[in-house]
Amino acid sequence: MKLLPVKLPIKITRKRFVIGLVFLVVIFGIFIFNQRTKQKPLEYTEVKRQTIVSSISASGVLAGKETANLRFKSPGKLAYINVKAGDKVFTGQTLASLDTTDLSITLQQTENNLKDKQTTLDKIYDDIHLFQYGNMGTNGETEAQRALRTTAEVARDNTYDTVRAAREALLNASIFSPISGIVTRTDITAGQVVSTTDLITQVVDISELYFDAEVDESDISKISLGQKARVTLNSYNDKGFTGTVSQIKPITKTASSGATVVIIRIKLDNPKIDFISDLNGQAEIEINHSENALSIPQDALVYEKYVYTQNGKGVKKVEVKTGISSDIDIEIKSGLSENEKVVKNPGNVVNK
Repeated sequence: MKLLPVKLPIKITRKRFVIGLVFLVVIFGIFIFNQRTKQKPLEYTEVKRQTIVSSISASGVLAGKETANLRFKSPGKLAYINVKAGDKVFTGQTLASLDTTDLSITLQQTENNLKDKQTTLDKIYDDIHLFQYGNMGTNGETEAQRALRTTAEVARDNTYDTVRAAREALLNASIFSPISGIVTRTDITAGQVVSTTDLITQVVDISELYFDAEVDESDISKISLGQKARVTLNSYNDKGFTGTVSQIKPITKTASSGATVVIIRIKLDNPKIDFISDLNGQAEIEINHSENALSIPQDALVYEKYVYTQNGKGVKKVEVKTGISSDIDIEIKSGLSENEKVVKNPGNVVNK
């Protein structure tokens, strides 16, 4: 039987292993360096003239001219509510009422008591004026008679005050609309016992429509009355609405994000939409604009004051003076000319 030769495994020394590992690291480093320093193609854009609009963005909700949140001034059982959401109402219209049975009884009793007190006082007046002093008035009354008359007058006046209170309580048992508009909420149904904190109904005056925008407090110094704005509502995202800043509410609030904001009221210019209270949307409030301005994309700017312009087959670094900016473009006041080409992706310029 013939034996075949056996190949023994190559013995790898520690020195050879280290040399091989260093070699691989060097090769990998050269590859990474070449990838990082490899110049990517440059993209160019032309300096052009256009209107630059600088604006502040703010979220908010659709609102009417005035909103009335109506509640009863005293607790009780709701007897009826005459309206539902969507109904049109007018100023002074009765919208809801509590059960007034007990209140009516109380009023009747106090009015009867007033009549009794007045009759008693009239009898005292009659005794003093006619019978004893020949209609001389109270000048000749005795101290006892004066005390009797005064007590009767105080009793009459106090009872009159209870009548007024009973009448007020009966009046407060009904809710009257303080404004004309539409009903947007009716949270209670007849038969429920309500307190003074329960919202019974809400009425909104929609003779004028507004957008209440939440502007961050850091931007409020840039806002002034009369500024133009454009509003988009989430439910009408294919349609924009124009408006004007008409009010800056003199109080801050905390937004859902935790930021401190100020409510800015933007009066909308006759939007042809069905009013739905608190529709969400966005507003772009114009704080400045420049017409026929030289402009470039903001991405073309380097360190806020340099650009790279086309220079033959290469590029050169140019210092510019900037003006206002929009979300995308920025105004160039000096340093560039119309139609001049600038690098759109300056991050790809190497060794410049």
